[in-house]
Amino acid sequence: MKSEANSMNQYARMIMCVLATILATAASVAETAEAPGATTDVNAVKDITAIERELAQQPSMKNLIQYYAHNAVVLDAYAPGYYRGSKEIYAGFEQQFEQSAGFTGQIADLSIVSHGELACAALQVRFHFKMKSGQAGDLTFRQLDAYRRTGGKWLIVQQHISQPVDPKSGMGIADARMPVRGPQKWIAKSLAEPAVDIAQARKEIVRWLATGVLSPDTDTLMKYYGPGDDVIVYDVQYPPGEFRGLAEVRAGFAPVMNFTNPKVKILALDIDTDGAFAVQIDVQDITLTRKDGTQRNFMLRQSDCMRRVGGKWYSMLEEISMPMDPKTGKAVSDPASFTARTARR
Repeated sequence: MKSEANSMNQYARMIMCVLATILATAASVAETAEAPGATTDVNAVKDITAIERELAQQPSMKNLIQYYAHNAVVLDAYAPGYYRGSKEIYAGFEQQFEQSAGFTGQIADLSIVSHGELACAALQVRFHFKMKSGQAGDLTFRQLDAYRRTGGKWLIVQQHISQPVDPKSGMGIADARMPVRGPQKWIAKSLAEPAVDIAQARKEIVRWLATGVLSPDTDTLMKYYGPGDDVIVYDVQYPPGEFRGLAEVRAGFAPVMNFTNPKVKILALDIDTDGAFAVQIDVQDITLTRKDGTQRNFMLRQSDCMRRVGGKWYSMLEEISMPMDPKTGKAVSDPASFTARTARR
C-alpha cells in the first residue's frame, strides 16, 4: 500500500505539471505589465498577457493547443518529458488535465524580456492542487518559455518546465521554493545591437553550444554568460536552484567543474533567432571523467534565451534540468531513455 500511495503521489505531480504551466502564464498578467525589468516593448507584454489570460480560462488542451506553434518543443518536468509538435503536446498534456479537480497558484518570481518578434519569460511557480482522487498537495516549478510572434499572434515555440534535484539522493524536489527576488532589470544597450544574417546566427549558436558544453573550467564556462550582470540561471541542483548575476553563476558552477575530458553528444536541438536575439532548447548526452579517474555518463536538458553582443552570443536566461520519473520521483539521467523515446515515434 505504501508503494502504491507513493506511485499515486508521483503521478499526481506529473499531472499537475502542465497545470502549473498554464497557471503560471495566467498569473503573470498582473505581475508583468508594470514590472520595471519586464521588457522595453510594452505592447509585447500586453499581447502576451492577453494570450496567457485565455490560457488560464480554458480547462482543456482542445482550446489551449492553438497557442502553441505547430512545431513547438516542450521539455516537461516528468518523463518522458519531451514533446515535439502540437500533436504530441496535445496528447501529452490533455490526459493530465483530465485528472485535475482544481488548483490555485501564485507566481513567486517572473522576469520577461522581448526583442522584436521573440520573447522569453522566466518563472518560479508555486501552487496548491487537488486531484479527482481527493489527493492534494503543494508544488513548485521553474519554467522558461520562449515565444515568437507570427502573423501578429504570439505563440509558444519552446517551453522548459522542471523541478530541481537533490544531489545526494538524486530525487526530484516537488516543492523547492527559491527566494523571491523580483523581476530582473535588463541592460537596455545589450539588446540594441544590429542583427546578422539568420543563417549566420544559427551557425554561430550551434558553435556556441558545441564549444560551451565542453568548457574545461569555470573561467572558460563564464565566457558564455552575460556579458552584463542581468543573467538568471535555473540550475539542476537544489539548493539553491537559481543563480542571479554573474557572481552567483560562477560560485554555483565552480564546485561541479571538477572533471577532465568532457564529451558531449547533442541528441536534440532547436534554435529560433532574429540575428541579434535567440532561443535554443536541447538535450545532451554527457560523459565526464572525474579527477579520480572514474567516469559518469548522464543526460541533461538545457534551454537558453540569448543575445549577440560585440559579435559573440551570451546566455541571459537559462534552465538546466533532468526529467523526473513520475512513479519513483527520481531524476531520469540515462541518455538511453531519451534515444529510446524518440526511436519509438
